[in-house]
Amino acid sequence: MRLLLIDPNAARPGERSKAAALAELGLQVTLLAPRAARENYRRLYAPASWRLPFRLVLGSYRGKPPNRCVFTGGLAEALNPAPDAVLVLADENFWLSGQALVYQRLLAPSALFVCHSWRNLSFSRHWHPQPSRLLYAADTWLERRVFARSDAIVARNQEAMRVLRGRGYAGPVVYIPWGVDTRLFQPPPGPPPARPYTVGLVGRFSPEKGIADLLAASRLMAAPHRLLLVGGGPLEDEVRQWAAQAGPGRVEVLPVQEHAAMPGIYARMDVLALPARQVGFDKEQFGRVLAEAMACGVAVVGSDCGAIPEVIGEAGLIYPQGDAPALAALLDGLAGPERRAAVARAGLERARRLFSWQAWARRSARLLADLAAGRPPRDSLEDQCG
Repeated sequence: MRLLLIDPNAARPGERSKAAALAELGLQVTLLAPRAARENYRRLYAPASWRLPFRLVLGSYRGKPPNRCVFTGGLAEALNPAPDAVLVLADENFWLSGQALVYQRLLAPSALFVCHSWRNLSFSRHWHPQPSRLLYAADTWLERRVFARSDAIVARNQEAMRVLRGRGYAGPVVYIPWGVDTRLFQPPPGPPPARPYTVGLVGRFSPEKGIADLLAASRLMAAPHRLLLVGGGPLEDEVRQWAAQAGPGRVEVLPVQEHAAMPGIYARMDVLALPARQVGFDKEQFGRVLAEAMACGVAVVGSDCGAIPEVIGEAGLIYPQGDAPALAALLDGLAGPERRAAVARAGLERARRLFSWQAWARRSARLLADLAAGRPPRDSLEDQCG
């Protein structure tokens, strides 16, 4: 099968693992990626390496990310020769999905078309994140056109399946979780070093990521510990002030790190916490840091916000969002190395089985094969893993 994968994040070489994993399964993959991307306030230009197991087309990508961006070059080239399937890694109401659908209808009308959806909140004209009802109406119009023309939509979390049905999509919906590069994110070699019990957080220092809940839980914990906080955002001044007041060695605050440096950061943690909470239109859609930490052999604790419980499953600990005493109790319970090691082992196995790009590629390839053969796609994770 000839597959066009449209990935707006693949200006970063590490994000091309998705295309490589699909190519390893025997698909003839063309990857359309932006020429440049912004990372840590810098503009990075994508290297056009020839040592790739797939065809790479770089195009100009313009607009307001993530929902109002389009390719101003590269899409027509990527569709020549015509693929058998187009998989666009953008939501059903994003401009990129609409653009890809128009080009597919014109240049490869017999190709399958599949987009994906992260949305785990159902909006209405009275409750939506757009700055005006006119923009919401435009998004809804585009969404309905994509619904009508898509051969299937991939839900990236289980709530997205219900949202898609509630929004009126009647076609096939398959749950395929997102992934991480488990060839990069691996446990460090050798036994863990002697160090104080370290609880980590990686992400935006903002209300929806629950940084204040972790700080409150730290004050309540009985077990001696230190915090390693990696990120930045609107609450950074408050976080650094609290770190200074906590005393020497109690809290370390690091800025946002390069992607390739993150395995080394996780190696410095005993537990990763994701204490997210729903704030307005913000509700956790995956929790990629959970999958990365689990793949690195780090025990994880998360709130019950959004998709966090389905990512952690039985391989970590869950508490009610906003409940700092409950979070403190779970973190105290993981202070013992035997309990923590058992949770970490379960998380490592789950990450390798469900959240590698190889697992994502197998499920995506199976979906495309089912659609091409006229079979009903299997819509449960258990069937896909069988």
